This record gives sequence, C-alpha cells and structure tokens, in this order.
Amino acid sequence: MTPYRIIDCHVHDHLELACIRGYQLLIETSTGEIRATAITLTTKADKSEYLTVKNGAGEQAIRLDHILAITPLTQGAAFSRVVIAPTEKSEKD
Repeated sequence: MTPYRIIDCHVHDHLELACIRGYQLLIETSTGEIRATAITLTTKADKSEYLTVKNGAGEQAIRLDHILAITPLTQGAAFSRVVIAPTEKSEKD
C-alpha cells in the first residue's frame, strides 16, 4: 500500500459536516463511484484517515487519499462538489 497523503484541512471540514448531518454522498474514487451516507471519520495508528460510509451493501471505510471528489446528494446541503485529489488530467490542464 502506498504511503498516506495528508488531506487539506478545508476538506476535513466538509467531510466532518457530511458526517454530522448524515449527508448522502456521491464519492468518486480511482476505482469507481460509491453512493452512501457519511457516518464518521477515523484515524488509524499509522495516521492514515478514513471516511466510514453506509449504503445497501453495509458499512465500509474509504481511505481519504483514495477519494478524488465528493458531491452531496442531500437536498439543501451546505456545500457542493469538493475535489479532494485532482486527477492526472486536471493537473495537466
């Protein structure tokens, strides 16, 4: 597994708010998309951070530096799409 890349503080604010308010999210990762409800953020002993979400498939923890972007699907959410890790294409633009 690759070393953990620390996520910007402003992203944490959005993720914490999503967990506190139980937002439904569209989570974009390098391996696909997940639609799920934000539950909590956790930090492991190695300082890697995870977003725990829940959907019809159950709960799962997603390492934050594997998330490309989140978009709240909850009506009236306090924020819109947040890009967490730019893709290689967006870095070249």
